[in-house]
Amino acid sequence: MIVSVVAAIIFAMRPESRETQPSVPREVERKAVEGTPSVPALPKSKEKVAATGTSAESVRIGAWNIEWLGKPEDRSGLGKGVAQSPDDLADCIVYSKAAAVAIEEIIAKLRGEGGAIRSSEVEGVIASLKKKTNQVWNYVLFPGRADGDQLTGVMWNTGVLTALDTNDQKWSAAEDRPWMLPIAKGRSKQGNALWNRPPHAMKFRVGEASSGRTDFVLVVMHMKADYQGDFAAHRREEAEALVGALPAVKKVFKDADIVLLGDSNCVGQHEEGIVAFEKAGLMDLNGGKLTTHWRGGTMDRIMPVGDQDEFAGAKMEVVSDGYLRERRLSPADFKRRYSDHYMVVTTVRVMGDDD
Repeated sequence: MIVSVVAAIIFAMRPESRETQPSVPREVERKAVEGTPSVPALPKSKEKVAATGTSAESVRIGAWNIEWLGKPEDRSGLGKGVAQSPDDLADCIVYSKAAAVAIEEIIAKLRGEGGAIRSSEVEGVIASLKKKTNQVWNYVLFPGRADGDQLTGVMWNTGVLTALDTNDQKWSAAEDRPWMLPIAKGRSKQGNALWNRPPHAMKFRVGEASSGRTDFVLVVMHMKADYQGDFAAHRREEAEALVGALPAVKKVFKDADIVLLGDSNCVGQHEEGIVAFEKAGLMDLNGGKLTTHWRGGTMDRIMPVGDQDEFAGAKMEVVSDGYLRERRLSPADFKRRYSDHYMVVTTVRVMGDDD
């Protein structure tokens, strides 16, 4: 089984401007291509979550690295040159029952109202979601590399969640800008740029802006990948820098309900970067155990602040085996048509806002 060899895999990535996929032994890759599932079966949630992504008790949130969405020529291996179908991506989001999805590795250089970064690919997914479910979704992409490569962002169901600005007013694409965490630019001791894909934060409330129900701040991350070496020490410095910015997040958004989520590129439970996050009071819902990459790897994480009631009992699920089985897809099919990463999701309790 692929899961049994994950701990032994030495992840090798092509340069971050070109690749984010680890290499694995040929035998492991052969089995994946032949259709051997690469992750444990998706557990059945006990939460009564409706197709809208929420219920009276809970709302689901997720994160998904959608491999080079908008630049298929930079996808690797089986996905090389294959543009993802908006209907496929929307189908996976509907299956996840998420009401908000942090997205990574988006390629977009278009500008819209107020200078907002726009993606025709993401908008295609939103149009497909509308067609499939009659739900209205919105999205925000965050500034990143100068060339527009590998942006992060958030998309959300506007019928379930309201995006808020730093004054708890409804987010306006024309007037508001994504809030970038105050992390100083610099290089790690290994010589690489820290947070080359800078983390940003967005706040959401269940229902209308004035509903008084659960709200939370999503901090979207895409940390440095291993390429031509082990960059765990670099990621530790990135983690420590982000941790140092969390008090500012709490102050600016006037909220302690913070969730860090996205592609950590950390390869195990005890990697130094994950330890730094946990020491700061964040819960690693993956625990370094759930495989989130089609060829093995536990890189994708959801890490809420551990002392908030909204996240009590939270567990992370991987949208993989269950989805593949129902659609008769192999991991290789998923890699070709969707991404090298699977989506990860968790549940947030809905209650009266307590901060």
